[in-house]
Amino acid sequence: MRRPSPLKSLLALGVACFSGAALPSCATNDSMMFIMGVYARKLGACEPTAEADAPLWDRGVMDRAFVDEYRASLLIGNQLTQRGSRDRLRTETSRVSLKGAEVTLESVDGRRLLEPFSAIATGFVDASSGEDPGLSIMSATLIPSRAAGQLPDGVVVAKVRVFGTTLGGQDVESNELAFPIELCTGCLVAYPASAQDLTADGGEYECKQGSDEDATTSDTDLPCTIGLDLPVPCTACSGVSEICQNPRNNCYFFPEEPGCAQP
Repeated sequence: MRRPSPLKSLLALGVACFSGAALPSCATNDSMMFIMGVYARKLGACEPTAEADAPLWDRGVMDRAFVDEYRASLLIGNQLTQRGSRDRLRTETSRVSLKGAEVTLESVDGRRLLEPFSAIATGFVDASSGEDPGLSIMSATLIPSRAAGQLPDGVVVAKVRVFGTTLGGQDVESNELAFPIELCTGCLVAYPASAQDLTADGGEYECKQGSDEDATTSDTDLPCTIGLDLPVPCTACSGVSEICQNPRNNCYFFPEEPGCAQP
């Protein structure tokens, strides 16, 4: 007998929870599990930390000169009360096994841009301790690469819900987070005065090559993923990208330059 596909089973769980199917174990109480927000990336820091006072983005930026998808680190909270007890030999059932997220992309005026899709993810959220919720980080794709080409530059709103299953077998879903993301091309490139190549011919700004001895950039000055949320110095990409070599090659900053006019 053919075993059911794990992916199909996962997507079926998401569809059942979000379509309002009559599943007695599918909880829709947003207070059980919730999305606090999108963890704010830091220069030189690639591992987000699940903390109640963690920095959160109010919006994201995806620079298509470098990336074709937007991945977010979602800070998830679980307010289900601990039920486990070593003294009573009772196992913990309120811990949530994260399964994925349901995402819908809309324009700022509420028009649906793509059909809703499921983003597969894994992880656990511990049960709450006293008045403090259990916290965890879950990475999810909010703009997939297969869809990025269908979206114009500008702001899109990713509406995302997270779903999972408690160790006690109860399916739970979170509240809906509406997270705006700006799509652009070249907007995250920075051209600091210290990066100007003073030996270049002519009077225009030319960025130093990243391989130059005095143009090296330390890891602490770079975003974990170039093209997502944080600016990148031109020295980090001038060796491979024309828009990093000279700001006039970057249509985001100089849209009036020849070749930048939209058809």
